[in-house]
Amino acid sequence: MTEDRNTGRGAEVPDATVGPKSTPALLLVVFISGYLVMALEILAFRIVQIFFGTAIYSTGAVLGIVLSALTLGYWLGGTLSTRFNPTRIQAGALVIAGLWIFVMAGIPRDTADFFQVRENPREEVMYSIQPPWKTVPNWILDNPVNDSIEFRIRWDPLAGSLILFAIPSFLLAMVGPCAIQALTRVAREAGRVSGWVFALGSLGSIAGVLVTSFWLIALFGLGTNLRLIGLVAVVISVIAVSVKIRKN
Repeated sequence: MTEDRNTGRGAEVPDATVGPKSTPALLLVVFISGYLVMALEILAFRIVQIFFGTAIYSTGAVLGIVLSALTLGYWLGGTLSTRFNPTRIQAGALVIAGLWIFVMAGIPRDTADFFQVRENPREEVMYSIQPPWKTVPNWILDNPVNDSIEFRIRWDPLAGSLILFAIPSFLLAMVGPCAIQALTRVAREAGRVSGWVFALGSLGSIAGVLVTSFWLIALFGLGTNLRLIGLVAVVISVIAVSVKIRKN
């Protein structure tokens, strides 16, 4: 991790990294993951507002839970990436997050309802697995921890956000640190690699906010968007796991 006095070049990072040919694929995973994080957060805002109202507490609940989950995900992803194959960690996190989000939308009995356009949030269709994005908020509303209105307008959206969105946000956050570990070949590259990863992740997040809020929610509704996010997460996990790792 120190500079080599004979060559003047940065010392090699002792962990496994990807080759140059695999770099674009890994950066694509970073970009799409950034997109998915913010697309999920936009859907979280909409879901919480539908069931718990549009008070500032709903916004604060989603932001607080998602940011807390991202913080833990960044930390754990960075820690695990120094001990295990970072692209395998990415792939595992993406698969679990994708399945979680896909199931969160519910599993309809009729396959035609999987990608139903503009689903009515209050409309009930026949499900093999009821959609947790509907059942969890209703359960919280029907089982108050405290009957105080002042307490409930704060607690209910916080509890709903925690149950539904903490785990997938936490898992998606692990992608970035793993990508930095996999792409950093020598110590002197760490700043440049981190900059690329943060920039591409942020660009993906910007796209996720704009595309989801301005077009996809109006076009497809909530359930279908959740399924699309889950499906895309699983697809890019295949890209991540296919990236070749080499030992330095």
